[in-house]
Amino acid sequence: MATQMGARMTFESAKALIQNLGYTTEQAVLTQSYLRSEVALSTSVANYHLPILVNDTQNGASRVNEKRLNLQDIFITTEIGMFIGVGASTSTKAILYSYPDGVIFTSATDDDLWSIYNGYLNLSVNNQNVLPAWDALRHYYAPQTQGGVGITAQTIFPVNQIDFSEQTYYPVEPNIVLNGAANLNFQLTANGAPASVLANSFICVIQHGILCQNVTTVK
Repeated sequence: MATQMGARMTFESAKALIQNLGYTTEQAVLTQSYLRSEVALSTSVANYHLPILVNDTQNGASRVNEKRLNLQDIFITTEIGMFIGVGASTSTKAILYSYPDGVIFTSATDDDLWSIYNGYLNLSVNNQNVLPAWDALRHYYAPQTQGGVGITAQTIFPVNQIDFSEQTYYPVEPNIVLNGAANLNFQLTANGAPASVLANSFICVIQHGILCQNVTTVK
């Protein structure tokens, strides 16, 4: 559960980490922020590149709901969340799910997408592997209340129970430093490509943390 005390400790830890790395925080602006990376699901892909930097074009054009890191900034990751989403790359109404909801993912069954949840995230910074294997399974959350389950003659239909401020997110310790001036390679390595995927479905990874603006060597 998010608390004021926890947020303060996170801020102070990030500030000290930035200073220990030799960056000045005297004139920089440190704020709570987030990064959001998205990549389309595919039946022919098992290793997904998750873009972080604003100039990353490996997957093509940036998706509309992504939030990327400017080259001038540093981001300290304090927790990571992973979701399965549905929506076109240009849709501002794309919906995120904490598990492969069988009501929605009718052509991409729970079994097919388990190849994603049985995989892992990995991150390298300037060719140094700083996050070798972060299991994706810790982000699977099937809620107690689910839409479309057990409905007979009700006039009020339930939706999936989820608190996006907490569920599917997992704290990162030690914190990860993402330097906008560095070579960042963030990947999801699945245990094989899904046998089928729903049209316009995608993987979404959200990182919460502290953004330190205008401190890198890029001007």
